[in-house]
Amino acid sequence: MSFRVSENLKIYEWRCYIMRKFSASILVVVFLLSMFSSQAFSAGQKTVPGGQYNLTEYQRITGKRITSFNEAPQLAELVKQKKIPPVGQRIPRNPAVVEPVEEIGQYGGTWRRYGHLQSETYGYIASYEPLVRFAQDGVNIEPNIAERWQISSDGKSLTFYLRRGIRWSDGTPFTADDIMFWYEDIILNKELTPKNPTWLMIENQLGKFEKINDYTVKVSFVKPYPMFLGTLALHGGGYIPYAPKHYLKQFHPAYTDPKKLESEAKKAGFEQWYQLFAAKNDIYINPDLPVLYAWKVVKPWGAEGLTAERNPYYWKVDPAGNQLPYIDKILVLYSSDWAAAYLRIISAEPTSEASDMQAAGANISDYTLYMENREKGKYRVIRWDDPNFATQPAIMFNQNVKDPALRNVFRNVKFRQAMSLAINRKEINDLIYFGLSRIGQATVAPISPFFEEEFEKAYVEYDPKRAGQLLDEIGLNRRDKEGWRLLPDGSRLELILETREPLPWPDVAEMVAKYWNDVGVKTAVRFQERSIFQARVSGNEHQVVTDAGNLHPLLLSTTSFNFTASSSWAPLWQIWYQTGGKSGEKPPEEVIKLIDLWEKYKTTVNVNSRNRVGKEIFRIHAENLWIISTAGRMRPFFCIVKNNFRNVVGEERKIGHQMTIEGYIHPEQCFIKK
Repeated sequence: MSFRVSENLKIYEWRCYIMRKFSASILVVVFLLSMFSSQAFSAGQKTVPGGQYNLTEYQRITGKRITSFNEAPQLAELVKQKKIPPVGQRIPRNPAVVEPVEEIGQYGGTWRRYGHLQSETYGYIASYEPLVRFAQDGVNIEPNIAERWQISSDGKSLTFYLRRGIRWSDGTPFTADDIMFWYEDIILNKELTPKNPTWLMIENQLGKFEKINDYTVKVSFVKPYPMFLGTLALHGGGYIPYAPKHYLKQFHPAYTDPKKLESEAKKAGFEQWYQLFAAKNDIYINPDLPVLYAWKVVKPWGAEGLTAERNPYYWKVDPAGNQLPYIDKILVLYSSDWAAAYLRIISAEPTSEASDMQAAGANISDYTLYMENREKGKYRVIRWDDPNFATQPAIMFNQNVKDPALRNVFRNVKFRQAMSLAINRKEINDLIYFGLSRIGQATVAPISPFFEEEFEKAYVEYDPKRAGQLLDEIGLNRRDKEGWRLLPDGSRLELILETREPLPWPDVAEMVAKYWNDVGVKTAVRFQERSIFQARVSGNEHQVVTDAGNLHPLLLSTTSFNFTASSSWAPLWQIWYQTGGKSGEKPPEEVIKLIDLWEKYKTTVNVNSRNRVGKEIFRIHAENLWIISTAGRMRPFFCIVKNNFRNVVGEERKIGHQMTIEGYIHPEQCFIKK
């Protein structure tokens, strides 16, 4: 079944083109070019496999006309039965066009996949639909629900122009009211949102959302907020600024009689209305919740897994005008054991339990096993490099450790330099990561405007002799009868290196402990279950840990390189920062300087000035080594893909922010080849 595209798009297309050129000029002035120049904005640019474009822009760039829309056979049948409108009435007048990675796909089939936790199921695959999204390089920004945006000359406000004609999965139009409902009735409601989201704040003041018309929303801040567009492009953590007002208002006291709502909450087993509201607004447990995603949950997450089916109102197409997604259904199979799951995935025997495409849960320790079984298992192994990871795992000495003797040692930069020099990163890389990592210190990726080679090479060489000399210089030169170094008070310097899953972090920790033992610092490894590990870090109970070295190339994501997220290297300083000095412990001067630079970075509009601030942040980190690398950067993540599962981004593409999650690679254009 097909639908003729209206010819009045010509005028609309030209207007969009003029606005884009205007917006692009503003972006150059206001934002980092590397961050905010969209593929669709660049004159003379060709389309990129896996890229996303507005229909008007795609036609301008390629010279191809998309004159009709087509749909999956199962939806065509529903149209015949008059259960849903024709495809042309379900697709926006200016839909998003996804350029296939390999070829135009085929409709049908079920995508089987494993999940271990609720968050690793549907959310990993299908729920990346922010207002704007990251291109696959992890740096550039693409239109998404907002087909364009305009930034004020002072950088304090952004105006988003929504894609007209988008519908929720139940057919209800998506408008600015859904954004305003999210802002006014969820974010500003203290029962639903007790604490203001930090990503929406500048100078401790919340940004203001304003409805201009049904398809235009303006967001304003008290100071310039050049990070906001990129922050919106991030997935998770509440960065999705919309909610289905038409559905959720029935569970909100601003629209429903509070007494009636209280009664409904108690019937559902909740004490308060906002508990009921939260449950109804949860995609994992409420199949009735309308969504804008390619697939909609029809069977909630549970012991048998999760099932999602295609959204008949999905608003993206391929270059042939075929409504996406290609695949009919997603089946996430529950597994409490990743190793057992992957044995089924790579099995030579085709079974209903064999995953079609799987990135989550792959263990680099099993890399050889994956590679050896490719032919008989009829799959391919794709390596994805993610510049969001500065090092995996990182080593962090707790600057707030309770033991005063250890605290004095940990806060001595020469100690941290020595412990870094004592680590044989090449050996870790060769033995654990199969030589696939790029050896270097924990710092930003080379694609970042803040990267300097000196930051990457800071105290990264393996030099146990120099490490020993530095330890001697700071007063750790005395040893006991067994050869272990002594603290100034005469007690033995003993460390507990705490680690957790994922594998192979415990293996890395064991190797690091050996290197430190070799220079006379007695070190034992303690493996903790993840929740216990996190509780100990939050409670400031740890000495030194292996932890995530997450770091977006443009300092967007929550990261341990600033105090916007959990900072294992200084949890009390983090609390001090997040509470405005009301709790925690005030940091020393060099850390205060780092915090001040971070606050300046967030509001600096000028590109050159902003780059200088970013580089200074990483210069301070390189000099102080609060975060120390182990194997180095660009640890590969593996994606196991059956040979007939196509349009998956290959390792020839350097993919960016969290591309290890399947949702970032346009899974709607993946298909099962018959």
